[in-house]
Amino acid sequence: MTGAMRSRLLAARPTLATTAVAIALALIASGAGMAAATTAAPPDHKRVGSEPRNLDQLKAQITTYYNGYTDSSGHHHIGPHSQWAADVATQIAQAKAYLEARLAHHAPRTPAIMLDIDDTSISTYPVNADYDFGGGADAAAADAQANADNSYPVVQPTLELAKWAHAHGVKVVFITGRHDNLTTVTRNQLTALGFPIDGLYLRPRQDPPPYLPCGTQCTATPFKSATREYLEQTMGYDFIEAVGDQVSDYAGGYDDRGFKLPDPMYDIP
Repeated sequence: MTGAMRSRLLAARPTLATTAVAIALALIASGAGMAAATTAAPPDHKRVGSEPRNLDQLKAQITTYYNGYTDSSGHHHIGPHSQWAADVATQIAQAKAYLEARLAHHAPRTPAIMLDIDDTSISTYPVNADYDFGGGADAAAADAQANADNSYPVVQPTLELAKWAHAHGVKVVFITGRHDNLTTVTRNQLTALGFPIDGLYLRPRQDPPPYLPCGTQCTATPFKSATREYLEQTMGYDFIEAVGDQVSDYAGGYDDRGFKLPDPMYDIP
């Protein structure tokens, strides 16, 4: 081995001192990494395969969507400037624009709109959130009390649409999945909030009218569409649009266009 080659090998071989320094630096870096790992936020929860989204996460998302908050007594409310309110306003603005265009260009002889009630004209978010979006007998009792007390918040854009339509000669008809034992409570509730009412139809618990072939067993879609058909045939109403928080509010026909308001809390076929 030549002297030059030996010099290059010695230069390439680390000394004990440099090795110790390298090990110390590695240990320091490793310790810093461990500290960072223990203080960093946990990773997002990932769904495995076809696993549905976590229920607690969905409930938290719903609360955020409504900008929900609780008062000093623990009851829930919709917060100001919620994304839900913004989305409602957008949909109602589109419904009003469509109605206005129809009236201006080819208005029917007896124009009408259909409005749903729960989570269309009023919001049931407070009671749903109070009972963790789980329903049950206690939630049903609280819902009935809120209707009787008229303590649910009004959906302001829907109220404004109803007033505008009524002022322009459009029949404002409410068709709701509520049962008819709540007819008086519902009428008082809507009237107190300022809604014009040209028609109010609730599902029958007994003695269904002949235009309902499903009788007292009607689900939302056949009840609402059959009622619109009946009003069209007997009253001459032409439903330019139907507005609701469920697809079943406007499915089934006898309305020219449906507008769906956001409702992540429940689904009614």
